[in-house]
Amino acid sequence: MLYCISDAKFPMSYVSSGNLVSEGGFVHPRRILDTFVFILVQQGTLHITQGQKNYSVHSNEFIILFPDRLHYGYRPCEGKLSYYWVHFNVTDPHYCIYNQGALLRHEEIFSANPTALNTPKTPEHYLLPEYGTSSLSQRLTLLFVQLLDISKRQDYRMTWNSHYALSLLLMELSTEVLITQQIEKNDIPMQILTIIEWIRIHYEQPLTVAGIAERFNYHPTYLTGLFKKYTGYPLMTYINRVRITISKNLLTDQAYKVSTVARLCGFTDEKYFMKLFKRYEGMTPSQYRNTFHQKKMNLI
Repeated sequence: MLYCISDAKFPMSYVSSGNLVSEGGFVHPRRILDTFVFILVQQGTLHITQGQKNYSVHSNEFIILFPDRLHYGYRPCEGKLSYYWVHFNVTDPHYCIYNQGALLRHEEIFSANPTALNTPKTPEHYLLPEYGTSSLSQRLTLLFVQLLDISKRQDYRMTWNSHYALSLLLMELSTEVLITQQIEKNDIPMQILTIIEWIRIHYEQPLTVAGIAERFNYHPTYLTGLFKKYTGYPLMTYINRVRITISKNLLTDQAYKVSTVARLCGFTDEKYFMKLFKRYEGMTPSQYRNTFHQKKMNLI
């Protein structure tokens, strides 16, 4: 299996996206593209060949098609098929494609702890496998829907909001891959990783330390200590940092009021959200939004 590795300092470049739905018999066209394609299957099975290898991509599984490589459907799908797709380019001029053996020799790729939220650059690389199963398919689906919504409201033009939403989607996938690598290296206990994934899916809910501890059969004080040991933050601080990180993406869309962003990220108190945002980011949500759009104007 192949992996695409690129520096996270370079955002992904959005080209186009959509949602394919077939009632039966769909065969993917035979073609060679000059872009990457990320496909996330929602229902049914996509039968597709890439690099002389056949893949049967089921529900909650994904495949990434690489540029300048022949791909085609090797047999019709059985029954209904539904999947999200996005065409994109990698802007890092030094991006690489590795096989699994070569990937494991590059330790620097795994140097960033994907559970840490010290900076918005964590993790430091996009790590995109050719094929896999997503335990966070619900989260990826929500990000895909958001990407499609942004693209539709922008008349499907390539906009900075689309680039940003795409980058967030692929970074979410990369983070999950890095977490899987951490499991294999036994750096972080499986129980903690399970809770981290659960938080990343349910961040918008009214989460409490006591409630999470009860759900996963821990004493609240002990669980908070474990989180601080393995992530660098007490549990509630970690939850709030996840929420603030997600809020930064929503703030780039001017259709959302700050109060709406706060609510969508799980904050019931807008003033508390603004206080935390300034503490973590050094500016208010409105200042962040203005700064983002000012940078966008300067780059156009």
